[in-house]
Amino acid sequence: MNKEVRLMWTGGWDSTFRLVELSFEEIDVFPVYVVDANRKSKDIELLRMGQILDALRNKPLTKANIHDVEIVKLESIAKDDEITRAYGCVHEKTHLGAQHEWLARLGKTMPGMELGTEAGNPETSHIIDAIQTFGKLVVEDGIGRLDPQESTKEGMLVLGWFNYPLITRTEKDMLQLIKQWGYEDIMQNIWFCHTPIKGKPCGLCHPCDVKMESDMLFLLPEKAQKRYKIHRFCSAKFGRFGERVSAKILRRI
Repeated sequence: MNKEVRLMWTGGWDSTFRLVELSFEEIDVFPVYVVDANRKSKDIELLRMGQILDALRNKPLTKANIHDVEIVKLESIAKDDEITRAYGCVHEKTHLGAQHEWLARLGKTMPGMELGTEAGNPETSHIIDAIQTFGKLVVEDGIGRLDPQESTKEGMLVLGWFNYPLITRTEKDMLQLIKQWGYEDIMQNIWFCHTPIKGKPCGLCHPCDVKMESDMLFLLPEKAQKRYKIHRFCSAKFGRFGERVSAKILRRI
């Protein structure tokens, strides 16, 4: 094996799809997971990731040497004032999520790490908006990277450390491939929900929304699907107020 790939792995759909895709190659794969002590789903994510690794390593088609997950504590990532200031500038214009501040600080220590950012509309995807606003993406052999000559300093400091192997693909594209490969059993073990209810997806958080809207209902239990539908109805009927109140009530129920 003469190729190594470091992959930011969350245990969710995109990064797990990429792990499956890499498993078919004769390479070394180093998954990286960042532990946030305040993240409610961290224990479930780690449990599911262990199950996925065991199952994937035992697949007949697996050629890759998939290493154990490198666990990085969020608080251990080195501070970097320049990156923090650059993130503030990017966030101000694109509302890029707060996780990209510490991701950039981590990326500086692990340049070339893969992020499972899928294709998206800049009107709804903050990271796609940030990439287009502060950088120029070039895609070679399916891997997207920011062009340092055509991107702003802020764009490179926040987003330029990474490779983007899924940047031209959607979740539906990935779902089609998973079905072609017959790897639905692997993907059944993914974890994506930010605020689980009794150890199961809530149907109320943004990742649950995305799965429902992407026709991936099979990943959510029936109760979560019902919560999602009620939550969406209240949001459409009563706006942000209805969205907030319905979420609180549905969680208590």
